[in-house]
Amino acid sequence: MRLDKTEGRGARVAAWLGMVAVYYLVDLTLVHVPGATSGSAGAALREISVWYAMTVWVAYYGGIIFVLGTPVKRWLTGRFGEDRAYLAYEAVLGIVFLNQGFSQAVLMFAFGSSFPAAIPVWLSWTAGTVLIVVGTVFKLWSAHLAGLDTFYCRDMFLDRRIDHTDSGDGSGLVASGPYRYFRNPMYGIGTVHAYGFALWCRSVEGLALAALFQCSIYVFYAVAERPFINRVYAPCVRSSA
Repeated sequence: MRLDKTEGRGARVAAWLGMVAVYYLVDLTLVHVPGATSGSAGAALREISVWYAMTVWVAYYGGIIFVLGTPVKRWLTGRFGEDRAYLAYEAVLGIVFLNQGFSQAVLMFAFGSSFPAAIPVWLSWTAGTVLIVVGTVFKLWSAHLAGLDTFYCRDMFLDRRIDHTDSGDGSGLVASGPYRYFRNPMYGIGTVHAYGFALWCRSVEGLALAALFQCSIYVFYAVAERPFINRVYAPCVRSSA
């Protein structure tokens, strides 16, 4: 799904466009139609949106913990070779990335307008806009500095470090931009845009889903990513101190 890579770019673009087209086709024909959120149709849409979100939650957070936090990654690279194994992992992760955003959008719409009437619409829109802007800027900024290979956890999948030219201590860890002030800007402030969209939809359930997804990525960090960083990157920090 990564469009920055040259190999197989035509297939990657086609896959990406196909996924987006399917989402918007479903969105126009099933979600954003008169009466979609009321009566029996609304109940069905809300049930489907919950199942969709929970399926993506298990596939994404459970999947990356299972693949990157266990010997499964070493079995895959040993069985198929590093290049083929990572290519397949990367493609699947790209699809799940898209569905993570899609599932939140569907649930926020299905459970929209659930805020108490006492909360003014202008307040939720203003706060939501601020969070969307801040979260998007920090997410893109952090991803740009770390690189898409790190965004896709290539170092964890191949079980070795990836160097960054801006790493002042030689550890390979990014130390500039938001990483100077936050340990995990992509997981923290870089995810607040999800809360912003929930505020736009005035969806209490959307806020809860955004919180669940954010908490889950910190679970992944605690059980899989941090042990990897301590094992692979930390020795470089200690040796350069």
